[in-house]
Amino acid sequence: MSTQTSPFTPLEPVEPFVDPDAAADYLRTTRRHVLAMVREGLIPGHPLDPNAKKKDWRFLLSELHACMVSCESRPPGARKPQGGFDAQVSSR
Repeated sequence: MSTQTSPFTPLEPVEPFVDPDAAADYLRTTRRHVLAMVREGLIPGHPLDPNAKKKDWRFLLSELHACMVSCESRPPGARKPQGGFDAQVSSR
């Protein structure tokens, strides 16, 4: 029996992509709003077929989180939450 790992076996767990419904639940909004935001380029998303006329989108929750806490994507006057995820990570 071999103890070697396959070149296709990921060494770290891979974050799964989620559908627009799960992204909407995470962002506490509607599926329709999530799809509008991704089409406008306000949030990151990954189309299953980039060449399709009607895109079927998938999302990484970590990318959505990073987008929501970044200052660049916030409208003027909006404040970055204090003591959130970034503060927890930097204190480790």
